[in-house]
Amino acid sequence: MKGLSDDTVLEPHRNIVVELGVEDYKTVLVLQRHLNQLRNDEQIGDCLILLQHEDVYTLGIHRNPSEILSGDIVPVEVERGGSATYHGPGQIVAYFIVNLKDHNINIRDLIESVESSISRVLREQGIVSEGKLYGETGVWVDEKKICSIGFAIKGFSTLHGIALNVSTDLSKFNHIMPCGMDSTVMTSVEGELGKKIGFENLKNRLREEFLSGIGIKEYLEIRSLKKMGSYSVSNGLRLLPEELLKIIV
Repeated sequence: MKGLSDDTVLEPHRNIVVELGVEDYKTVLVLQRHLNQLRNDEQIGDCLILLQHEDVYTLGIHRNPSEILSGDIVPVEVERGGSATYHGPGQIVAYFIVNLKDHNINIRDLIESVESSISRVLREQGIVSEGKLYGETGVWVDEKKICSIGFAIKGFSTLHGIALNVSTDLSKFNHIMPCGMDSTVMTSVEGELGKKIGFENLKNRLREEFLSGIGIKEYLEIRSLKKMGSYSVSNGLRLLPEELLKIIV
C-alpha cells in the first residue's frame, strides 16, 4: 500500500485516508454523510477515517432511550446499527466510506472483514478475540466486549464503523446500557493486558489491516479537516460540506 503526499492533486475516484486526532462527534458525522454522498456520486474513491472523539453518547437505529441511565446525557441519534454506546479519548474510532457495489460485497462481508482485521491485530498483542455478527455484534474477548461495531448504508456506500477500546475510561459506560447490556460487559486492550501500550502503533497496524481488507493499495492521506477543505478537483468538488467550510477554513 502506498500513501501519497498531501501535496498530490486530488483526482476523481482516488481513495482517501483521513487521520484527525481528537474531533467533535457531530462535526465528523456531517463529514461522513458528505463523503458518503460523494462516494455514491463516484466523485471520490473509498475513504477510511481514523480518529478519537471527545466524550459523546450516541443512539443507533435500534435505539431504546431507557438505555441512557443519566438524565444529564443528551445522546446523538444516528443512522448506524445498534443502540446506545459511548465514544471518547482512548478509543480508536474508524469510519468506513466504502462502496459495496463496486467491491461486489454486502455489509455482512465488510463487517466480517473488519472483525477479522481487529482480531489479527489484537492477537499480535496477546489478546484472543472473536467477532460476533448476530445479536451481539462487535469483537469480544470471552464474555467481554472490546470493540463496538455499527455501520449504516446510504445508497451503495457505507458510513460509521468501529470503536476499539484501548485506554478508554470504562467508567464512562456506567451512564448507559451499551447496546442493552450491563456496562460491566465492556473491556479494553490495556485492561486485558494490564499495562500501557503504544496507541499510535496499534492504530497504524489497524489501518494497515483495514486497508488491506478493503483492497485499497494506493490512497491520498490527509491529516486535518483544514487540509481537506483546501482540496478540490477540476469540477470544483469540495471534500468538506459548506457548513464545515465556514467554520474550519
